[in-house]
Amino acid sequence: MWSQEVLALSRRWLLMMLRERLNLLFSVLQPAVWLVFFAGAMGGAVDPRLVGTGDYIAFAVPGIIAFTVVGNGISAAMPLLFDKETGYLDKLLSMPIRRSSLIVSRFVFQVGMNSAQVLVILLVALALGVRPASGLLGVPAILVATALLTLALTAAAMALACAVPSHGTFFAITGFASLPLLFMSNAFVPLSAMPGWMEAVARANPLTYAIEAMRLLVLQGWGGALPVSLGVLVLASVLLLAVGAWQFTRQTAHRVT
Repeated sequence: MWSQEVLALSRRWLLMMLRERLNLLFSVLQPAVWLVFFAGAMGGAVDPRLVGTGDYIAFAVPGIIAFTVVGNGISAAMPLLFDKETGYLDKLLSMPIRRSSLIVSRFVFQVGMNSAQVLVILLVALALGVRPASGLLGVPAILVATALLTLALTAAAMALACAVPSHGTFFAITGFASLPLLFMSNAFVPLSAMPGWMEAVARANPLTYAIEAMRLLVLQGWGGALPVSLGVLVLASVLLLAVGAWQFTRQTAHRVT
């Protein structure tokens, strides 16, 4: 069954991660450290009138979550990349399993990993005095927005991993693009504070809508522009997933034949 294939491959990713327990520990705790030190340090230097709140840590929580998802999206494609280079991907494709289970299993694993990190971030934010305006029910909504962003970025990274000839090229491209992707969004400053050209780029960036949805849940609660932000995020996720699936099929077709 397809679900069994997905679960078996997801278990493979989990076992690979559990073999490096220190890496797992630091991966889970690193976003909380960013929240404490980065947001805590920047809070005193940011004009509350600019960000719309006197609590910059609450403002920065969605940005830290997005920063985490960007990093995890890149690392999500690395096992596929190394499987391709070592020839293990050819062995997987020669097995009687659906090709889609390879991609979906990675999504399942990444959503679980990112959800654990988001919960740690929210717990640390709670300890620092942040109280989400959407209440306890806002936490599942934030996890849904995180899952959609995870889907979009993981699909994009896996499409790139299939297309590039080597891991060196992959790391060069992602290293060049990851920080501009993050900073050309509303992760740490509102769109109104950006130059016109940068605001235009940010409005085309899927991160902006994921961050906006989470920020509304943290600062304002339900309603407002939340449905619009989530709708754009869903659309971006579907488009990037389609591109990722097409690229994976295109690049692996010759391996099957």
